[in-house]
Amino acid sequence: MKTLALIVGITLAQFAVSVVAAPENTATRDPAAAKSFAFGGIGVAGLTSEGERNLRAVLDRPDASQQLQGALARATPAGELYILVGLRRCDRAAYEKVFGSVARPNDDVEVARGCMISREPFRRLLSQIQEGRFDDYLTRPTR
Repeated sequence: MKTLALIVGITLAQFAVSVVAAPENTATRDPAAAKSFAFGGIGVAGLTSEGERNLRAVLDRPDASQQLQGALARATPAGELYILVGLRRCDRAAYEKVFGSVARPNDDVEVARGCMISREPFRRLLSQIQEGRFDDYLTRPTR
């Protein structure tokens, strides 16, 4: 009887973990949910950031522009930046339209560049996107 109770307890515990983890995993695959903004290799290993990987996954879809535009309303500030980079890449007309209407808060956004994590003004990052500073990153292979 104790063995059965233990097995049921373990099974329920595993089920609870998977139910809780599912929405989080779905959100982490969404560039709009990004907590920080990073392109190129980051960290000691120089790996591609999760946000960049998620953006690349959306850009591989045939409906990338629609997906990105639809995600804009629920995007974090870092997510908005990824969406703008993505639209600039896949649909310049939509990018121009969205870029002109996006709010320009005075807030800072967490940014990872190489091994350094800092906070940078949202407006400065918007200017860098407009200048095309992130365009080449999406043509490079990921790590």
